[in-house]
Amino acid sequence: MLQKFCDRKRLVRTLQELVKIPSLSGEEAQAAEYVSKRLDQLGLKPEVDRYYNVTATMGSGRTLLLNAHLDTVPPEKGWTIDPYSGEVAGGRVYGVGASDNKSGVATMLEVARILRHRDLKGQVLFLFTTREEGDKGRTREILARRLKADAGINLDHYIYAKRRTTELIIGCRGIMNLSLEVYGKAFHSSEPYRGVNAIYRASLFIEALQKMNFPTMEKPLKANATASVTQIKTDNWPTKIPDLCELTINYRALPNESLEKAEMNIQKLAQRTMKGRFRLRRLLSNKGYLINPEDRIVKVAKKAVREVGFRYQVALTKGWIDAASLYNLAGIPTVALGTLTYGQAHVPNEYEAIDNLTYGSEIVLRAALNYLNS
Repeated sequence: MLQKFCDRKRLVRTLQELVKIPSLSGEEAQAAEYVSKRLDQLGLKPEVDRYYNVTATMGSGRTLLLNAHLDTVPPEKGWTIDPYSGEVAGGRVYGVGASDNKSGVATMLEVARILRHRDLKGQVLFLFTTREEGDKGRTREILARRLKADAGINLDHYIYAKRRTTELIIGCRGIMNLSLEVYGKAFHSSEPYRGVNAIYRASLFIEALQKMNFPTMEKPLKANATASVTQIKTDNWPTKIPDLCELTINYRALPNESLEKAEMNIQKLAQRTMKGRFRLRRLLSNKGYLINPEDRIVKVAKKAVREVGFRYQVALTKGWIDAASLYNLAGIPTVALGTLTYGQAHVPNEYEAIDNLTYGSEIVLRAALNYLNS
């Protein structure tokens, strides 16, 4: 029988308390204060920077970084319960951020409590980040300058406790949002042939984008780049042929793919399909990452999963996560293991399955112990 070290009731109580604290991206001061107080109670000396990122260390020597983010997306339409209630029902904790990513924050606080009473053969660096869900600007670059660790675990991925399986993430695809402004010629809609419909011109690009061949990767994992039109906007009167149509294009790049080259390929496609009269701009971009599948942190994470009686699949995460910043900006080889409940990120009535929280915490704890003792 598995010997569990993490306290299920304590984990649930901590998660409830975290959910009750609003912490929208860029507004994490109260959540940072809560985490700091909890760390202080453990005898640690937390530091909070001007962006409300919280760091604390224990032990000395070879360093393992643990990371989860404090911020959440706004609770938008569709909620039928109080998004800040932390309600417990049916083996679940409900509330905005309950799964993404306050379950990871609760786990880190529990791991800190347990490790505080152990004789560590290394150092643990706890990093609670902010602005993960929003505009990061230069915050990650500034943060990365003071981060030093030999390996990392990012607690921002899901687990399937019922199936006893989890993905072990060793990389993620990059993300880029582009704005494509397509121009036409305005005229009264009673004589459409006297104008040039920008929406119709944009549709030529959309059709070509759907047929475009994107880069693929076979080793060490299979993956492919994708691009999708996610927004179409035109500020237009109903009886006027539109002279402007703006598309938002979301590009998901291979881990090591050049975002500059990808943007150039989209530019060429627009030129080929519309013969000019458009403008392409980059709105946002974050490079993906990929670590060596034979890295020590991968091996100890595999061992931890097996110890808890779960099966693992080494994979790339579909979304972008902070592990990419830790690797690209601070040079820390980072895996993602998690506590998250699949399908609960950014949805109404978000919840965290308590079994996922419990077993995910146990795996992360054992991975930390395996790394520090190996």
